[in-house]
Amino acid sequence: MDFLIDSWDFSTSPAKACASPQTHQPNCWFHFQRDAEGLSDWLTQAGIPEPLIDAVLEEDTRPRFQRLPDGFILLLRGVNLASGEQPEDMLSLRLLYYKGALYTFRKRPFNAIAHLRDQLKHQSGPDSLHDFIVSLIEQINLKVEDVVSNAEDAIEKIEGQGFDDTASLQLQLTSLHRRLLRLNRFIRPQLAALEKLTTEAERIMPGELHQWLINERDTTQRLFEQIDLMLEQIWMQREQIQQAIAEKMNRNTYWLSVIAGVFLPLSFLTGVFGINIGGMPGVESEDAFLIFCVALIVIAVVEFLLLRRLRFW
Repeated sequence: MDFLIDSWDFSTSPAKACASPQTHQPNCWFHFQRDAEGLSDWLTQAGIPEPLIDAVLEEDTRPRFQRLPDGFILLLRGVNLASGEQPEDMLSLRLLYYKGALYTFRKRPFNAIAHLRDQLKHQSGPDSLHDFIVSLIEQINLKVEDVVSNAEDAIEKIEGQGFDDTASLQLQLTSLHRRLLRLNRFIRPQLAALEKLTTEAERIMPGELHQWLINERDTTQRLFEQIDLMLEQIWMQREQIQQAIAEKMNRNTYWLSVIAGVFLPLSFLTGVFGINIGGMPGVESEDAFLIFCVALIVIAVVEFLLLRRLRFW
């Protein structure tokens, strides 16, 4: 069975790996490669209805919770921590709790599952299927929290750079904004799914485990609010950048206007005296050009002092 990645029996404590996994064993966890051949037939033989098989094997899903007469379906998303991948390209993990057995389905390696599997191998993992579900949600939240913390550090670093290189800041903010939007796309429905699971689990989980589940639901709520806050910070940072660009343009325009104002009468005079027609004064005088230059300098100084007195800067 190439589609079966792992299976553990939680009927004893600590849990033990199943030597010969059957199609359906209560208190057992089965982990599958959902795009492998033969999985659908195996699930059918396990007595799982076809609509549930389609729900856990469909290609594109979003986080949701669905209560069943004999269990529930929980579709989750976790950050992609594979080498060379973007964490915000979140991976899908499907959980089917049916008639006392837990089935999980993934397409690509899931770090949270790998962590729990290592714990089980060292006999330090969850003691029951319900404990496994809560621990899995905890691991997913921990991985998301690391990514969110890195994004928060990136925002603080950008805020401390100033506005000298606005083009680079815009590129950094755009990349960060895109990453947070991708996270927010799945964290929002995941929070709703965990809220429904928390309500449903009250009647099937022990009190302590249910409280841990509530804590993880609250952690997801906090992460969602933190992402929302960072998105608002990015918008504020962009507005500050636009304001800094506008102020810089206004300042440059202002100084160009001042310079143009100073040179306007000078340009007028040079234009008038540059006319090459008869009757121009000073044409016969050797000192006319020097006198004209001195007059231009005097006019420029007077304009400068006048603008200073009028507090143009």
